[in-house]
Amino acid sequence: MSSASPLDILLVEPSSLTGSIIVATARQLNLPAVRQVGTVRNAQQQLAAKDFSGVIVSLDEAPEAVALLEQVRSAQFAVDAQVPVAVTTTQVDASTAVQMKALQVRRVLLKPFKVREVISTIEMLKGPAQT
Repeated sequence: MSSASPLDILLVEPSSLTGSIIVATARQLNLPAVRQVGTVRNAQQQLAAKDFSGVIVSLDEAPEAVALLEQVRSAQFAVDAQVPVAVTTTQVDASTAVQMKALQVRRVLLKPFKVREVISTIEMLKGPAQT
């Protein structure tokens, strides 16, 4: 059914300040709704219960965040295993870059990021346009 309302984007961000900025930016610019959770555990509950058009995951909880991405890619949740994914982090080394590529991460946002980077990431995650 192509007339279904667009799906939300799930944001896994432990910083309430960073998360609220992303959520508010999406709302103010009429971008797809962004639903923030503060922990990987909460993200797992959300992903098990409903579908999302995209997922943004903070690597602040690195081992847990990577495990979450692995679970998404292995179809352990209600969300499509090929859902578009972006990550946020303060730095990226070579091994992290290789790991993110293997997990089909479409974008890495380096903190602190610019609002325009957030906007373009949300637009990228909303999924392909239905015609």
